Amino acid sequence: MLRKTALSALVIGSTLLPGAYAMPTVQPTQQAAAQQAVMKVNLNTASAAELSMALTGVGQKRAEAIIALREQLGGFSDINQLMQIKGIGPRLLELNKERIEF
Repeated sequence: MLRKTALSALVIGSTLLPGAYAMPTVQPTQQAAAQQAVMKVNLNTASAAELSMALTGVGQKRAEAIIALREQLGGFSDINQLMQIKGIGPRLLELNKERIEF
């Protein structure tokens, strides 16, 4: 009896299984292309909305603080200058270093 149940499950499963794999999969080359298509943002020209959209961990208030510091400094020349802003530390800079340009 157990063999008949196992055999039935195997037959039914094999008929349903191909449909489960019919969904398209992402190829490794597509994943690499998606990772390379990182949205870059210029710290010296971007608006607060652009900064908050492009940078991980940066919301509207932090973006406004970045703009205020930019105006105070007369523009950014080094990514480490962002650490003067409360809540921005080495981890946040590491997450965003590929997205930031000057």
